[in-house]
Amino acid sequence: MTAADEAERRKPFEESPFLALLGAELVERGEGTATLALNLSDMHLRTRGIAHGGVIATLLDTAMGVAVSTQTPDGSFAVTCQLNVHFIRPGWNGERLVISAKVSHSGATTSVAQAEMTTECGVLVAISSGTFSFVRIPNTGSDLLERKAD
Repeated sequence: MTAADEAERRKPFEESPFLALLGAELVERGEGTATLALNLSDMHLRTRGIAHGGVIATLLDTAMGVAVSTQTPDGSFAVTCQLNVHFIRPGWNGERLVISAKVSHSGATTSVAQAEMTTECGVLVAISSGTFSFVRIPNTGSDLLERKAD
C-alpha cells in the first residue's frame, strides 16, 4: 500500500477527534464495505467490566458510515438518519472487537447498510442496520446561511 493509499484510508479517523479518542482502527475500506477494529480497555467500559453500549453503537454506526462513504454521490456526504443495534453478548475488557459493514442499497438520496461486530475469535457481539441520508456539501458561505434559514 502506498503512502497516499494509507492517508486516504485513515482520513475518516483523522477528521474525527472522537474516533481517535476511542482508539478505533480502520482495517479495510473497499467499495461498499469497511472493517474496523478496537481493543477494549478500561476507558470503553461501564460497570462489571463490559463495553458501554454507546461504544458498541458508535463502532457499528461508524463502520457502516465508512462503507456508505465509498458510494456517496460527488458533492455530498452521508449522515445517519436511522440506526438499529441488537446487542447479542457483552464485549469484555481486553477483547479485540472487529466490525464489518456492507452497503446493501445505495440510491440517489439514501443508502442502507448492515454491520456485524465479533470478537477477534469470531464470537458475535452485536449486529446493526442503518439508513444514511446524503447531504450536499455547501460550496460557499452563502450556502451555509441559506441552510441555517431552512
